[in-house]
Amino acid sequence: MTLVETPVRRSWMVAYALAMIGVAAGWFGPIQILLPEQAARLAGDDGKEALLALVTAWGAAASLVANPLWGLISDRLGSRRPIFIAGTAVGVAGLLLLSMADGTALMVTGWILVQVGLNGPLAALAAMIGDRVPERQRGTVGALFGVAQIIGVILGTAVAVVAGSQTVGYIAIAVAVPALGAAILIVHRETVIVPIDAPRRWRWPGGQFAWAWVIRFLLNLVNALVLVYLLYYLSDEVGVDDAATWVLIVTVVNVLFAGIFGFAGGVLSDRWEKRRVFVAAGAVVLAIGTTLMALVPVVPVVIAASVLVGVGWGAYIAVDMAVLTQVLPDPETRATMLGVANVAGTLPQMLAPVLAAPIVTTLGGYQTLYLVTAGFALLALALLPRLRAIH
Repeated sequence: MTLVETPVRRSWMVAYALAMIGVAAGWFGPIQILLPEQAARLAGDDGKEALLALVTAWGAAASLVANPLWGLISDRLGSRRPIFIAGTAVGVAGLLLLSMADGTALMVTGWILVQVGLNGPLAALAAMIGDRVPERQRGTVGALFGVAQIIGVILGTAVAVVAGSQTVGYIAIAVAVPALGAAILIVHRETVIVPIDAPRRWRWPGGQFAWAWVIRFLLNLVNALVLVYLLYYLSDEVGVDDAATWVLIVTVVNVLFAGIFGFAGGVLSDRWEKRRVFVAAGAVVLAIGTTLMALVPVVPVVIAASVLVGVGWGAYIAVDMAVLTQVLPDPETRATMLGVANVAGTLPQMLAPVLAAPIVTTLGGYQTLYLVTAGFALLALALLPRLRAIH
């Protein structure tokens, strides 16, 4: 593999983070507030979980195909800019369609467009780390990739709450996504990427990539299960008034600690040249936080649990992209394989509501849901020794 040696500048890092914030806001503003409220309005209290599961499952299924496909197209073109621009346009169209959706079909179609579209800039941004960032900076920039997603969660959730209506919320996010992504198109300098010229050049990276993929999938599933029914958990289980505002409070607490520990962890992982210890610590703390959510559903404990979940998620995202880029074999298929790796982040979005709905409604409620979530974190910890290529 050709190693990148020229360090990236702070201006590039800032533009990169802004673009990732925009993509995350486009995803999580709808997931946290707008889609659940829209589902409740269209289906009522008795059918809101089922409709939300349907919409998010279709969107995540489309995302499974979209991310590797965007990556393959990018590798074929030998450029990241075209898929960044095209994907953003499709995602914005989906958000605008959701702002007008007054039935299940339009809601599903709009969310599919958002998922398909925003996977374009996500694939481009992931590939830029391998293209442009030297190994000695990948912990820091990879942490920015994760921390920016967290900030995007806050931004998207805050916009959804402040907007006061679903229509205004979707439109505001549709404006924010391209506005925040514009800077990276200006400052990013494309490296020379050799386009892949035929399917015969495809090469599976092997067992270490597979173990990294599984661990990423499990920890992303933990995060997705925490978020997917957070609005309903706070209103139905914890019993708070104005659940949407409490979602914002819990989310801000969560992402504040995730951002602090994510960025600090990325810098320290570069300095110490260690990655595995951060993955292990993240899995343990995530398990503790979700267990607290399961066993003690009262506001002070939920806030404390959100701190722990934020710390655990931050510890993991500090090294997530550094781990993945370390187990990729070929620069020519970098975007394609990172697209496959990103399936480990999007597949949990599809599975989380599918898993959560029957657990919440018939298999023990939120206590069982969050204990199962803790179990997934511990399973990721148990599999970590298999990832021998990472120090």
